[in-house]
Amino acid sequence: MTGTSSSRLLPRRSAVLLLAAIGVAIFIMTAARPPLLDDADSCHALASRAMLEHGDWAVLHINGIRWLEKPPFHYWLVAASYAVFGPNAFATRLPDALAAIGLMLMLYEFGRRFFDARAGFYAGLAIGTSFGVFLFTRIMIPEAIYALQFTIAFYLFLRAWTGSLSPRIGYLGCAVMVGLAIITRAAIGVAFPAAIIFLFLLGVGGWRRTHVNHDRFRRIPWIAGMLVFFAIALPWHLVAALTTPGFTWFYFINEQVLRALGRRIPHDYTAVPLALWWGEHLAWFFPWTLFVPLAWPACPAPRSWRTRMSDRDTARLFVTIWAAFIFFFFSAVTGSRMEYYAFSAWPAVALLIGGGLARAEASRSVWLPRLQGALAIVGAGIAVLLGTMLWMSRGISSSAGIAGLLGHHPPGFYRVAMATFFDLTPETFAILRGPALAAALALLIGFGLAWWLRRGRHGLAASLAVALAMVVFVQAANTAFAAFSPQMSSVALARAIDAVWRPGDRLAVYGEFEAACSVGFYTNQQALVYNGRYNGLAYGSRYPDAPKIFFDDQTFPSVWQGKPRVFLVVPEDKQAAARQRLPAGRTWVLARSGGKTVLMNEPLSSDRATESASASPGPSRR
Repeated sequence: MTGTSSSRLLPRRSAVLLLAAIGVAIFIMTAARPPLLDDADSCHALASRAMLEHGDWAVLHINGIRWLEKPPFHYWLVAASYAVFGPNAFATRLPDALAAIGLMLMLYEFGRRFFDARAGFYAGLAIGTSFGVFLFTRIMIPEAIYALQFTIAFYLFLRAWTGSLSPRIGYLGCAVMVGLAIITRAAIGVAFPAAIIFLFLLGVGGWRRTHVNHDRFRRIPWIAGMLVFFAIALPWHLVAALTTPGFTWFYFINEQVLRALGRRIPHDYTAVPLALWWGEHLAWFFPWTLFVPLAWPACPAPRSWRTRMSDRDTARLFVTIWAAFIFFFFSAVTGSRMEYYAFSAWPAVALLIGGGLARAEASRSVWLPRLQGALAIVGAGIAVLLGTMLWMSRGISSSAGIAGLLGHHPPGFYRVAMATFFDLTPETFAILRGPALAAALALLIGFGLAWWLRRGRHGLAASLAVALAMVVFVQAANTAFAAFSPQMSSVALARAIDAVWRPGDRLAVYGEFEAACSVGFYTNQQALVYNGRYNGLAYGSRYPDAPKIFFDDQTFPSVWQGKPRVFLVVPEDKQAAARQRLPAGRTWVLARSGGKTVLMNEPLSSDRATESASASPGPSRR
């Protein structure tokens, strides 16, 4: 049963087109900016470009070094995007953007099918306009892609279980999605769906011949499903293992098991404290966080689980298990826990929120306008805060570079998402006046209008007002991200190098390559690595066919003092170490940006003179 049509506030085609338009505005129209960031973003992009340029679609390579940490599906998609649009920021983010839009549409169909059209539409709005979904599609990580794969898999499973779709189509389609998920997100891609489906089957019973759900249970084609799954999952794993000695241990044991236990080598990751991790989800689900209480109680009473539940209650039970298992798993795991690791549970949360909103509107809950009013107050509070910061920055010139106006924290602080925004000072809002004003007005007017509409019982219009306010808000946030690009990306340094590059020149990075890897992406040059043979590329550097790009204090001086020009990119926290090792009489500064510096081993021609490094004690931000 798909729910009554009386609650369908929009025709199906109109709902789909409206969700797609909002998704395009949020995810496609922001994909080209900011430039690719250092660390994971540009490194993952380099792996995709290497696939396209060198034709090795089985083993990932970064800067010429084998990189065995991740499965390839997301990288295949980005490489295909590069083949069409070229290697750039838009093409890099396009697969994630399309996956996010796909999630919006898929949740609409999921909710429409099992709850009602209003619940599905609100679920699509919630997933598409939540701030966390936008934030974590700004970097090249596969979360949106495998969350979509999970959603499709669970939808097909439930359609087959409830009898509205052929068991072979539904269950085998589910197996296809899980097979794709394991080559998108490794072990989690199969472990999570398998555990969630197992817990659901355990809850509803059916394996006993006398059970009311036994006829449903016996229609599951277990053997055919496993054959389909392995047909998709095995080929890449076998090719990678056969062509790369040591792949099995590093990929399965070190990267999957030991990471979860906090014993992975190298230890270049962190576990966000549990209280902070849960608290951050208030921001990731903003602005729909305020409506989470309406999702309770979503799960049917346990005494009904082993009866012939309605399709709606069956779906509610499944969605509750889906969300609860993933959140419990990452609450229990202490070895590695990043803010976005529960992304694959977010579609379930969106369905619960959408269903709760729809029920509250249908029952005319007195709490709904109150919660909408609370959101309006939160929006007004944020607007006041932004306005205060704008007022405090009124005497600062907007032509100043943002680097000199930011605060500063130790390097380890920036492992937490959005940590860079804690560098903001009142002075920085001189540069962020436009986006800050747009964000303030969007939240103040949009959320206030939504409250007024909600009080008039215009539920659809109120929810759309919230969503459209978030469209403006994320556009403003993306403009602010672009203003931060000197801090988060080395694209300005890459352009400075490109402007004077000539055949035979060499590029180098001091310390870990990931710290300035966007220089490698934007110059499309392989970089030497000086005193950085640790963390991400260390394991792959030990293969006999690895290029000789790693240098230390004994071997790099001969490169620096040799004939080819060398451009050495030095991250901010490595400035002192690099200057101690390089000869002051043969070190010149080419460019500075965001605390990073490009040093050269010879000056430019007289018409483009460079500054002597010995006369410059450090980056301009200090």
